Amino acid sequence: MKFLILQGENGKPESPPLPYNIDNMLKLQASVSKGWLNKEGGFKFTEKYYLDPMYRMEIDKQCHHFIKSRFPVYPIYNMEDNLVQAEFVVPEMILVGAIQPNMIIAAALGAKFVFDPGKDSDVKGLPLKDLKSADELPDPASLLKLPFIEELERQYLSAKQNYPDKKIIPSFFWDTSGRATIHGIITTSMKFMGDIIFIRMMEEPELVHAIHQWIADVYISVIRHFAHIGEMDITSIHVGECSGAMLDEHQYREFVTPYLNVLGRAFGSVRIHSCGNSDHIMPAICEVENLSVIDTGSNTSIDAIRKLRGKEFEINVAPPVEVLLSKDEDPMVRWLHRTIKENQNGNLKIVYHMEADYNEKSCVYISEYLSETGLLSLGRLY
Repeated sequence: MKFLILQGENGKPESPPLPYNIDNMLKLQASVSKGWLNKEGGFKFTEKYYLDPMYRMEIDKQCHHFIKSRFPVYPIYNMEDNLVQAEFVVPEMILVGAIQPNMIIAAALGAKFVFDPGKDSDVKGLPLKDLKSADELPDPASLLKLPFIEELERQYLSAKQNYPDKKIIPSFFWDTSGRATIHGIITTSMKFMGDIIFIRMMEEPELVHAIHQWIADVYISVIRHFAHIGEMDITSIHVGECSGAMLDEHQYREFVTPYLNVLGRAFGSVRIHSCGNSDHIMPAICEVENLSVIDTGSNTSIDAIRKLRGKEFEINVAPPVEVLLSKDEDPMVRWLHRTIKENQNGNLKIVYHMEADYNEKSCVYISEYLSETGLLSLGRLY
């Protein structure tokens, strides 16, 4: 693989980053999307894949072998984007109700699943779009009695009884780590109500606060419920605040941070994901109680996070989409140089989720570059 020599200031060659200390704080983990698996391997992700845990396990095994044969020395895995930790995957673990978390709640409230064999699943319908008052919100505990939630519980107990030799992972968990996974506050309210939530922030802020408190309470209720039946200790929580970057800093601090604090106090350790360039909301994110990891991308400043949180704090970062789409290596190596320089030898994990239209060479270039520059060794965990 050819490595580029970049031109620095005054046209002088820019040196590659220096190797990390012996206790290397740099990590790399990548995954592939359902669309990539469909395009490259012909795999189909039907309703049965999502709702039949044993069938899913068999399909996932086939996907794993396909990916491993394609990328024998790269840490690229068959896993849900950013929700699974490779070091906590065990052979033939059975994922029950492994569906994106806000979709589980939306489906329980009446939204309809949409299954496309060549894409990720989704739901249609906005179960709270006609909400007029906070009094109309159901008691969070009552959601545990909704048919779809009870069905996921039944599937877990059935799998545990029928396959006592396997590790069964309940809904809202994706590996053996005990890290629960939910969508964020504004991400969930937008999923349930649509774009009207942004208007209501201005016109009915008290109602939005009530909705956001309810969302936090619902997630706490279902996580504790499935942790209990799954006999799992909750070690932390991943919050996918995918829509957070659509807010300004003031809106984030008013409508999101307080409810992330509720989750932080409930579970003790919070990993926050933010899509898009998140520089403008980073101060508000960094105010979250018990914040342990920030997961971001799209050229969000690593240097700014380091100034706010220090070198020991864990940052997970993904290359921008335009870099992953690029047909040559120059944008990727420039991004790697800048990221590693800004990181200042801190606790960093580079992550990406390979979509069907990404340039595969640009993706694997990350592993090759980090290996050749002495920052990371090639190899898979499984």
